[in-house]
Amino acid sequence: MANYLLAIEAFTLPAKLESTKVLIKKFMAPDGVGPKCHQYLSEKREAEDNWAYNYWLNDMYMDVRLPLPINSNPGMVMPPMRFTTVHDVARFAAFLLSGIMNHKELVDSGNLPIDRAGSREKNQPLCMAQYYRPLGSCRIPGIERDAQYIAERGEKSDEHVVVICRNQMYCIQLKTKDRGRISESELASNILYVLSDAPCLPTKPPLVGLLTTQERQCWGLNRKLLLENEVNQHSIRLIEQAVCLLCLDEPLPNTFNAYTFTGATPTGYMVGDRDDTNMLHEMIHGGGSGYNTANRWFDKALQIIICTDGTWGINYEHSFSEGDAVINVIEKVYKNLEEKQLACNSALSQPPPERIPWVLSPQLEQSIKETALAFDKAIGDLDLYVYRYKGYGKNFIKKCKCSPDAFLQLILQLAYFKLYGHLVATYESASTRRFLLGRVDCIRASHKEALDWVTAMCQGEGANVPLESEGEEDDERKVKFSIYDKNKLRELFRIACNRQTEIMIQNILGHGIDIPLLGLRESSKVFNNGQVHELFNHETFKTANIFLLSTSQVATKSDAFMGYGPVTPRGYGCSYNPHVDEIIFCISAFYSCEDTNTTRFAKSLKESLDMMKDLMKDESVQKD
Repeated sequence: MANYLLAIEAFTLPAKLESTKVLIKKFMAPDGVGPKCHQYLSEKREAEDNWAYNYWLNDMYMDVRLPLPINSNPGMVMPPMRFTTVHDVARFAAFLLSGIMNHKELVDSGNLPIDRAGSREKNQPLCMAQYYRPLGSCRIPGIERDAQYIAERGEKSDEHVVVICRNQMYCIQLKTKDRGRISESELASNILYVLSDAPCLPTKPPLVGLLTTQERQCWGLNRKLLLENEVNQHSIRLIEQAVCLLCLDEPLPNTFNAYTFTGATPTGYMVGDRDDTNMLHEMIHGGGSGYNTANRWFDKALQIIICTDGTWGINYEHSFSEGDAVINVIEKVYKNLEEKQLACNSALSQPPPERIPWVLSPQLEQSIKETALAFDKAIGDLDLYVYRYKGYGKNFIKKCKCSPDAFLQLILQLAYFKLYGHLVATYESASTRRFLLGRVDCIRASHKEALDWVTAMCQGEGANVPLESEGEEDDERKVKFSIYDKNKLRELFRIACNRQTEIMIQNILGHGIDIPLLGLRESSKVFNNGQVHELFNHETFKTANIFLLSTSQVATKSDAFMGYGPVTPRGYGCSYNPHVDEIIFCISAFYSCEDTNTTRFAKSLKESLDMMKDLMKDESVQKD
């Protein structure tokens, strides 16, 4: 509770902080609910592999009723390929699937090497459960709570992939009990068959994939309607049990929401006239009902997306694993692509690709039409921008003797403060894989030390009025400024950076606050007639868990980048990928929020990074 107060003091007004302290004192009293909750969780820890896992999974994913695309599933753009003919597309897709199968066989054999911690108790083994879950798995929509279908490891049955092209779905065998693995050449031939067959069918396919974009309760009800028909039962079983999905897309037009802020030049990938932002849209949501959104099944743990223009990447359902586990597999497969030659046989393997049929009632057809309109509107509301900062990268940051992650988290605080004059609850995921079934806890970067530094850096800039301060006294809501020299600014930065690093270490070693607070909140229902304790209904706790800045470092070995939507209507999503000499930011917000703007935020990031280059350049030169 002491750490909870430290985490919220930078964005909580004094009066609200005092009322929170009163509730904490009541909660922690010897005869209060708190000690009972702590004892309950201690007993739960002894009885379960990971006392927090189901609490966390349900709170973060299974109980959330929002649609998966934009709100939950990340999209990732990989370095584009060069395709000359449709045969190139088929060969490349076959190679990727073959690489996925190589990884799956390693997983099924139980011989997957164990990852080990690279810092802070180096070489400590890390839990590998996240590598074992995604392939062959699928999220299942529920009325009140979703579920997960997780494929059993080491099954000796047929294995297949579902390929979607022009909204037509096909089942292609990857392995059969009779003959084992299908060769890459046969896979390429089967994929080529799909690429040739789908555009030539006389009737348009039903856009069933659009149903997976629905709010979860609605999709759960529609899935039940689909399952009333035996044909649909078989089709859904094929999709949910597939190793993964392969989505063969038509490229989005270059006019699809591509822009840069004034003064910036387009950088990064340019496929034709498509830029980074355009390609990330394709990976996150497909572009809408008129483009590739029905070419998806967003419940599927892994979807590999390949466009005929060479753009490719993935979309993944987040409840099974964090990004690292998925990225490591995809980048490993991609690395093996170099100088790979693949012939495309003319003969199809047996059995040939099976087109997946659907039988839809008028009610379901109407629901699909309504869904198309609703999700197209949601896509139109997504303000997305991929910004490459070229001023410096992690090499410069390391010369400043800073952790690149701590440095960039503080940059995000400065960029936000420059725009709004206050800090807000900030989420950054911290891996807890040092523990069995560990996923993430939350590194909170909006601490008092960060506030002291950004206030000093702005030297009088900013609106200085916290979002939640309406009705408070003027002297409570004003931020006092002083003018500091560079030495003082560097000193404040070091203090903030050390605090940021300290919080990060606490999290990865299992001493973060958000997972324990979640456990106390949920266990308080046991001792409070099924209701959470008033501490967890207090406005301060709610504000602390509305992350107006949701961030994560998504580091890659290749020149790839991953993005996602905001987690709240008034907030920003911002992933970042520090390379040697550049930093890629994937920034998201919603146009319907008048207070947010991704190009404005990117501009503030540029200004903040430039300010730090000027502040730290003397120190970095000394280290050369």
